[in-house]
Amino acid sequence: MAGGAFVDGSALKRAHLYEHKITGYLIFSCIVGAMGGSLFGYDLGVSGGVTSMDDFLIEFFPKVYERKHANLTETDYCKYDDQMLTLFTSSLYFAALVSTFGASSLTKNKGRKASILVGSVSFFIGAILNAFAKNIAMLIVGRILLGFGIGFGNQIATAIVLAVSFGGGKKLSFEVALFLVIEIFLFVLAYGRSWGPLGWLVPSELFPLEIRSAAQSVVVCVNMIFTAIVAQFFLMSLCHLRYGIFLLFAGLITIMSLFVYFFLPETKQVPIEEIYLLFEKHWFWKKIVKSENNETATNA
Repeated sequence: MAGGAFVDGSALKRAHLYEHKITGYLIFSCIVGAMGGSLFGYDLGVSGGVTSMDDFLIEFFPKVYERKHANLTETDYCKYDDQMLTLFTSSLYFAALVSTFGASSLTKNKGRKASILVGSVSFFIGAILNAFAKNIAMLIVGRILLGFGIGFGNQIATAIVLAVSFGGGKKLSFEVALFLVIEIFLFVLAYGRSWGPLGWLVPSELFPLEIRSAAQSVVVCVNMIFTAIVAQFFLMSLCHLRYGIFLLFAGLITIMSLFVYFFLPETKQVPIEEIYLLFEKHWFWKKIVKSENNETATNA
């Protein structure tokens, strides 16, 4: 994990006391975790595909269907701009948002293993093959992708292509459409290898066991809030900002990357009990997080 802190050896004073032998069970656990990470965006991809199908639109959103096939030269970006239609997708995240309020109590009382097993069974009832397909792709090219470089480049490239080749009632050529599909594929792949797991990885490394369930629920809650907002208003933003929405995303990726680089301490090989030392010595967080030694001296 990238970080912006320089920490002396005191933060690692107990690291050598922990076993760090690589076992078969550890490797298997990492593979299982990677398989879960490869499924990020699966729900959004399926729901987004359904909302663009003519059969679905005719049955549930006839006005959107009529607008889609009206061939209006000035509204290519706005054909799917309907708040009720986007609610079909964003409702998935609103449902997850509501679930987070009970997630911490569930994992605390029933244990993480039971909740993971129930969730995995319910998911695999609907899909299995997608996991294997994406893992193959990750094994081939995943390690050479950088979250910032690929994500930023994809957004800029998509914006340029849409600005030049889309709108005015023109249909995208096969070559341009293929290029956009590849760009989206690379972005999803890079996201799953970088930004996607951070919401799950960082809390597990930062929060002590006593509050980890509650802290993870708060993290997921915030994640679901903003994901639902993006899903709900993306098509409206696309209608008004057109290709500029992807330039906005590129700017946000830049801000996110800078935040991680300067404000997220490196936690590699640091025991969970010593994590607080990273924040006490960080150039920014030390102004907020009080050191136990300083607090003791002040009280004395």
